[in-house]
Amino acid sequence: ARRWRDWAMPMELLRGDGTDLRGELLAMGLEIDPNGRFTLARYLQDRAPKKQVRCALQVGWCGDVFVLPDEVIGPNSASVIFQSGERGHEEHGQGGTLDGWRTEIAARAVGNPLFIVGLSAAFAGPMLARCNSEGGGLHFVGDSSTGKTTLLEAAASVWGGANYRRSWRATANGIEGAAILFNDCLLALDEISECDPREVGNIVYALGNGRGKQRASRSGAARAVSRWQAFIVSTGERTIATTMAEGGHRSKAGQSVRLLDIPAARQHGCFDVLHDQPSGAALSDAIKRAAVTHYGRAGRAYLERLAHDQRDFAAMLEVTKGLPDFNRQDFEGQDKRAAGRFALLALAGELATEYELTGWPEGDAIKAAVVGFKAWRSLRGRGNDERRQILERVSSFIERHGDGRFSNADANSESPVRERAGWWRESQGSRLYLFTADGMREALKAFDFNRALDELEACAVIPKAGANGKRSKLERIGGRTVRVYEVQADSLGSDHGA
Repeated sequence: ARRWRDWAMPMELLRGDGTDLRGELLAMGLEIDPNGRFTLARYLQDRAPKKQVRCALQVGWCGDVFVLPDEVIGPNSASVIFQSGERGHEEHGQGGTLDGWRTEIAARAVGNPLFIVGLSAAFAGPMLARCNSEGGGLHFVGDSSTGKTTLLEAAASVWGGANYRRSWRATANGIEGAAILFNDCLLALDEISECDPREVGNIVYALGNGRGKQRASRSGAARAVSRWQAFIVSTGERTIATTMAEGGHRSKAGQSVRLLDIPAARQHGCFDVLHDQPSGAALSDAIKRAAVTHYGRAGRAYLERLAHDQRDFAAMLEVTKGLPDFNRQDFEGQDKRAAGRFALLALAGELATEYELTGWPEGDAIKAAVVGFKAWRSLRGRGNDERRQILERVSSFIERHGDGRFSNADANSESPVRERAGWWRESQGSRLYLFTADGMREALKAFDFNRALDELEACAVIPKAGANGKRSKLERIGGRTVRVYEVQADSLGSDHGA
């Protein structure tokens, strides 16, 4: 069926014979007489409308209004229009009802602090500019089937449907385009393992930096640098630092605090209270079904209230940051930045509750944010961050290659192993991994080798150096003598950073 469409056309599409313009219009369903293909361009160029509007080139705040691809929300919304040279933008779609979203999604977050944190994070994007806060976000970490993706889909349902969620499988250039589309909103990134680990550090930096790369136009002149800010929710089975180490890069302090690792390990995966469901898996399924039925309504209702709310949100955020759980005297620099991030999403969640969108009891968003903050601190530990990353890296290497690139050192016959990294041996009820020199260097490739061995020795993961000053030892394996590094696997699981 034919229907009207509104589209703010960039004037540059009229260049040449107007082929680009006709292509876009044809793709939208407009029928154009092939014999009069130049008539449309001539007509448009001859128009001189008296009314002028401001064209916003990306989603997000434009003065006191919030621009979405198909709607502008706030006072004086008629004075601004979204302009794009591309069609589509289905990410910010709508479906179902706000009541349905509140009942089938938000209500099930009560009693589930990680769920509340995820939904509050979805409301935090528009608060960044209002509170003069930097972009960044959360990274839910845990095994598969714990409900991490469910939290992500529920958070994404605040703003859109199934097309809203993005994959980590992207280059830094691709993620830049996505960030512009989700400016001042939620950027939902699923499963970090799908991304090349060598790219992760650049992507995290680009997202947190909020600035695109300087590029030249066809004429050679410098184009305006893209700018954005978004609140990010990400998922993965490994932390940001471990993933970066797999790509041969160490996580710097600034990168680790841009995306805060939160363990998805509650009573039932990501959940504590099952509400009307018999299991965590059933609750996840129910939330996922609701997220593809009721979506895009809560975010717009939130913006309708927020755009007309004239309170000083920066001052309100400072009050939230001053709460005892976010403002302890022993907090270090990273602790303070992370506390500010959780305070922001706490404020956003409480606002959504005040605006009657969630149905949560007053104060629940703050309590949930405190739980999330403490979970981050627990996973991060205290003290030596480099040591923690080294332990994570070796543990991750064993987890991925323990069965494939190691074999039993005491077997009667040595089985062939491709790209051998070492052997293993049962010792006093635990497993001892005997790394070859090349295997150990591969496991520690993101770190200074000798410095990393110092840290492993300090944690009793490897024995102290012998009289000859060497940490490697000679072992008799398969009828020959080889030099190996003995790694006590059990020592990798403790919190050595405490």
